[in-house]
Amino acid sequence: MTDMAMPDARPTQMHAWDAQQHEDALAHLERLQEMLDALRSTLPLLVAPLLHQDASRSHMFVAIKKAAATATNDLRTFRDEWISGRTQHMLSHTKESLLKDGDVTKANDVARYGWLKEDQ
Repeated sequence: MTDMAMPDARPTQMHAWDAQQHEDALAHLERLQEMLDALRSTLPLLVAPLLHQDASRSHMFVAIKKAAATATNDLRTFRDEWISGRTQHMLSHTKESLLKDGDVTKANDVARYGWLKEDQ
């Protein structure tokens, strides 16, 4: 994998977000978390074909190749989403907000899950 520079996420002029923008950002983070959680099964899925002792070598090769292609696509999708302008803007806004008001205790009252809508 090549080392690609991350987009510049320096703080810019911050404007106040409304409730909908906050909810959209939380839904986006939840979607990223789901993608990251799904990536945790990558290694077990790659190794699984090797555990079937009754499978032929050609069947194992096809299964490993398919698992590797799926993992590569999933990782690429996550990476593209992570370096997207939307995510970087959200992280920049978060950084600015933290610099403006470092009291993060209010975050304890925010639900961790449940921000994604059915159509997202």
